[in-house]
Amino acid sequence: MGPRASTSGDEALADVREVLDALGETFPWELAGRREPGGLLVGSRSAPVSRVLCSIDLTGDVVEAAAATRSELLVVHHPQMLRCGPAPWDADSPAGRLAGKALSAGVNIAACYRNADVASGGAADLMALRLGLVRTVPILPARGAFLAKVSVFVPPEALEQVFSAMAAAGAGAIGDYTHAGFRTTGTGTFVPREGARPYSGEPGRLNLVEEVRLEMVCPSFRVEAVVEAMLEQHPYEEAAYDIYRSEAPVPWGVGRAGWLEEERTLLSIMEDLADWSASEDAVLVGDPERKVTRVAVAPGSADRLIERAWSQGAELLAAGEVGWHATVEACERGLALVCLGHLESERALVPAMVSIIGAASEKRGWGLEVEGYKDRGGRWG
Repeated sequence: MGPRASTSGDEALADVREVLDALGETFPWELAGRREPGGLLVGSRSAPVSRVLCSIDLTGDVVEAAAATRSELLVVHHPQMLRCGPAPWDADSPAGRLAGKALSAGVNIAACYRNADVASGGAADLMALRLGLVRTVPILPARGAFLAKVSVFVPPEALEQVFSAMAAAGAGAIGDYTHAGFRTTGTGTFVPREGARPYSGEPGRLNLVEEVRLEMVCPSFRVEAVVEAMLEQHPYEEAAYDIYRSEAPVPWGVGRAGWLEEERTLLSIMEDLADWSASEDAVLVGDPERKVTRVAVAPGSADRLIERAWSQGAELLAAGEVGWHATVEACERGLALVCLGHLESERALVPAMVSIIGAASEKRGWGLEVEGYKDRGGRWG
């Protein structure tokens, strides 16, 4: 069938909600957007899970494979026919037949779609990693998500426990670094009113105490969890904290643009990516012997990214597919193209999802069997 992560243990089975929460730790569901379906599409969040099948596309063959392996959860990247609206529940439509087949076989279906496209470690980063791109930035930054800063005042003796709790909840991550923060020592003031139970100081009078101002960056979609973790470890009855919206560039978005460590020919890049993606129909638009160092990657469709990739200095855009009009535009701008095929460009998500769910199962003792679907040609699909 494909890559597999197998764990064992005596703990109770996970349910669909828990598996999706684990997947969301790497591919945050908050990045899924509202226009495209994501998360659970068919089934129940409370359904128990012992086997998971991961795939790129949602097809009849994939649903049949999930049923044949008795997988209670099928996680796909492309939701395809199971989009918003009543069509999926029309038994006479292809979508309705898929949904009905899954339900009758006890297969719950979830889609990890846009969030797996734009998240750090998602489809674009996997392609960029294959080429060894450095100093990467999104071609099209994600909308609605921003970098926040959480600032809290803590007594020195509780600093480390609060700091560790915030970091564990997702604060302090900057690129390849974790636990990033800043500490400033100062003097805090307060007057406890009648009925207050202060951690230190005397009620009814102005108290001056030594405090540390702890600041940590945090993704906007992790703020609630970070604040909850901070308050749980904070010793004060009423903790003083602030949340700021930062204007710093975000690491999440469609595609990536970066630099090769050394220049390479277009032909060598195409051959490398074709081998990585098992693409049998890779296409190069440009001089095969042209050498480049500034490269953009965009798994899936890249039609709307031509101008942005070019404006960021890219000499080559490696993508899943590029339509004719966008290809003409790229040629006129002098931007070379490598097209691998839509599915092919995103195949690396299958072992990535298997690894993520398998690691969560191992950590939490779920004992899940996790597999990646392979097509009749032995390729991830």
